[in-house]
Amino acid sequence: MVQKYKRVLVAIDGSKGSDVALAKAIETVKNNEGSSLDVLRVLDLNSLEYGGAGIALDGSEIYRIEQANEEYMFNLKQKLIKENGLSEENVHVHLRFGNPKVVIVHDFQPEYGNDLILVGSTGKNFFERLVIGSVASYVVRNASCDVLMARN
Repeated sequence: MVQKYKRVLVAIDGSKGSDVALAKAIETVKNNEGSSLDVLRVLDLNSLEYGGAGIALDGSEIYRIEQANEEYMFNLKQKLIKENGLSEENVHVHLRFGNPKVVIVHDFQPEYGNDLILVGSTGKNFFERLVIGSVASYVVRNASCDVLMARN
């Protein structure tokens, strides 16, 4: 039995793993007629500090980061539509602030009713996974819908 997905969510963070997940999400949407793609980028302000020195960002710097990421997401949407033959109505890009684990599993997916989440294998090194954990692992364990972990 083949599962038909209506609303596919892919979380991206600029890592190679998230690029693989995005490619698989596009493929999934193309193979499920009438489905839509939500591309989500979550900015964690706790990790956006100058050089890891614990120096907090001011409001103007946060605004600059937000604007740059909004432009990136807009351009990404146009690229996905042009290069993959997806319709504009079926591709949605989203930018959120917060802890990626919480935003993906507890905020975004329930709000948009995604029935599949694609995540890339971790973009963190071994030490980072030990200390703060992998977003992908958390999503796999806690999501209320199907999850596909895309590997390089």
